[in-house]
Amino acid sequence: MISLVRTLAVCRLAVVDGLRRHALKGLVALAIAAELGGLLFFDFIPRDIGRASADFILSMAWIAGIVFIFFHGVNTLAWSEEKRVIYTVLARPISRDEYVIGTFAGLAALLLLLNAILAFLGYGTLLLIKGSVKSVYFPVLSTSGYLLAWLGLFAAELMLLSALVLFSGLVRGAFPVLLMGIAFYGIASGLPVVRIATALRVQDEKTYAWISEVLRVLAAVFPDFGRLDFKDFIGVQAVFQEDLTGFLVALGLAVAYVTVMLLAACAVYRKRDLL
Repeated sequence: MISLVRTLAVCRLAVVDGLRRHALKGLVALAIAAELGGLLFFDFIPRDIGRASADFILSMAWIAGIVFIFFHGVNTLAWSEEKRVIYTVLARPISRDEYVIGTFAGLAALLLLLNAILAFLGYGTLLLIKGSVKSVYFPVLSTSGYLLAWLGLFAAELMLLSALVLFSGLVRGAFPVLLMGIAFYGIASGLPVVRIATALRVQDEKTYAWISEVLRVLAAVFPDFGRLDFKDFIGVQAVFQEDLTGFLVALGLAVAYVTVMLLAACAVYRKRDLL
């Protein structure tokens, strides 16, 4: 039975460690510079400035989140074992499941804080841009659509983080985990393109049918992060009057994926030795 108190204690340790090692400050400074760069970026856009500016802001946030996950996240998950911090933590009366879930929750909390800061700054930047151009170039800035877009981005980041938690249990050392994480991200990003190309060929050549089925199965392991890209909602006046079925399905799949990956990580950690 997992104790919520002990899991939250591990979560708190991960958050304090991230703040103590200034994991967020550098990223926030970099992201602020990048997002404020949007004030100059929109001058080079001839039309549809709102859509392009929102895409720029969300892209900068995605890059900041990826850097956080691949560097601070990997160091926290794998580095702690190399430095034998895991021995100190597991020497206390907590289970390995509590360690895995608590560490993931702490990193997710730091990631949420990073996204909240960037979302606030990004919204201010978009307001400045909207006030600087004619309404025909930036007709709508939907607050609810903006929040939904950030929710989708955060869900995609959690899916990637949960995969790294599993990898940290399968291999030892930060560098192997980092390599596996980069390979995983590359495959997940490229698989939708291959799937589309194969689907077009299936119509002409039936030999591609089995390849298409294999790619469909691989989607359960390598998620399509593009399904959680909801930047188009930012330019919608009445978001909740739109068909949100795709949004809800994508979020539901993301929750299921994170749950399965964490359960798999707990099972791996239970069976592995620490020597």
